[in-house]
Amino acid sequence: MKTESSLAVALMAILIIGLLASCTSTGQYMPLSNDETAIGTVQAIFVTKSSMFFMQSAKNAVSTQAYIYLMEAAEKKYSGEIDVRDIVWVTGRSVDHQHTEISASGKVIQSR
Repeated sequence: MKTESSLAVALMAILIIGLLASCTSTGQYMPLSNDETAIGTVQAIFVTKSSMFFMQSAKNAVSTQAYIYLMEAAEKKYSGEIDVRDIVWVTGRSVDHQHTEISASGKVIQSR
């Protein structure tokens, strides 16, 4: 009986850790400055190599990828000199053992 209880606790802990690790947000990357005004928003979904998203180097790499994909989306939707700010990305479903889906959004600004 005691081993069944220990097994149940261990499985519950693994489940909770898995749920917490499956959704990670960066907060803001490249925030808007006080003199910048958003003219719209863009979203992108892309697949990246799975990594330890809590490590700063992994966050930086994904933030850079998110910026590139969001700029591509912005260039299709807006004209002129534009840039993307206030980038937020969230990890999504695991595509396979080596890749994770990322959902990103950002605000488009007119650059000077």
